[in-house]
Amino acid sequence: MDTLFIADLHLSEKRPEKLALFLDLLRGSARQSKALYILGDLFEHFWLGNDDRTPPVPKVLAGLREFCAVGGKLYIVRGNRDLMLDSGIEGLTGGKLLPDFSVVEISGKRVLLCHGDLLCSRDVSYQLYRKFMELAAIRAAFRALPYRLRSFITSGLRPLMRRSSQYKSPVSIDTDQLTIERLLRSFGCAELIHGHTHRPGMHDFLLDGQNARRIVLGDWYDEDSVLLCRDGERRLLSVAEYSSITI
Repeated sequence: MDTLFIADLHLSEKRPEKLALFLDLLRGSARQSKALYILGDLFEHFWLGNDDRTPPVPKVLAGLREFCAVGGKLYIVRGNRDLMLDSGIEGLTGGKLLPDFSVVEISGKRVLLCHGDLLCSRDVSYQLYRKFMELAAIRAAFRALPYRLRSFITSGLRPLMRRSSQYKSPVSIDTDQLTIERLLRSFGCAELIHGHTHRPGMHDFLLDGQNARRIVLGDWYDEDSVLLCRDGERRLLSVAEYSSITI
């Protein structure tokens, strides 16, 4: 059976066509897959917590619950937009929240999964921000804030981070090959699947003299990238292309 990977959907009421496409995928061809992996940044806004009701959150969570209720296997990895996700998302969706770095077996191969932001190790300011947001005291303090205050704070983060990115070089905000190789060795894998950079592609390289591969998922801003893993094959497709070849 098929295994599907998606990331960086950035779902928003401002792009109703992408929202409808995702919900149609959940109701349709994705139900024939062995598993669906969402590797971060499901929503455009920053995740506020398990009481997040920012549109289109309720609609999307309902779609995910329905997908799982009919037997769909859903796995979620946090992205930079959803760092505040915790195990509560499992009760909201019926899926499973995976660690930031997770190893799965696909067609007999060990494959390392992550969102991709932690691969951009040369972006020092972002990595410091992420470590700060991971502090237990910060997470607890944020969750204790009133809902409207959390919403106000996160709505101000996006323009700040956008302006910050304008002053960073393209190299600094891209993945670092040495970091990738170190992680693959550490987890005993020769294949990595991630998102975050919005630069879809398949990159083959040698790791300690052995063939290795890095697959980058595309975003859903202009396109709708899906990675299909079927019978040992890896294909980056659009939702329409995947639906057309689903048996």
